[in-house]
Amino acid sequence: MAYVIGCLMAALSFLLNKLLLKYVGIKAVISYSPVVEEVTKSLCSYYLAADILVTHVVFGMLEAGYDWYNAADGQRGKWAALASIGGHTLFGCLTLFGLYISSSIWVAIFMASCVHVVWNVTLIRFSSS
Repeated sequence: MAYVIGCLMAALSFLLNKLLLKYVGIKAVISYSPVVEEVTKSLCSYYLAADILVTHVVFGMLEAGYDWYNAADGQRGKWAALASIGGHTLFGCLTLFGLYISSSIWVAIFMASCVHVVWNVTLIRFSSS
């Protein structure tokens, strides 16, 4: 089930992120997009009793493929892909940790979303230097 959810939530997030970029602009990457991604992945997995970590990893792998395919060069694409897999795995682990310490999916999502925002800001600064 987590594999299917990961794929479906990646597709949903892709569409929602496209809309956010259109209407909000690039600032969406460091504001709304991380929250949208964490909410879609985690809530769906949680309420359907699917493996939250697997959902995040599958999502990260699909994002990695997208990043690698759309990168300006192969080297940059490789690093973007690795960052996608590593980042979404981290966000999944943080979601589980937040759920464990608080017993609240909302607290868990908030924790992962905050780290996701910091992650995106850091990667954008790193890649633009």
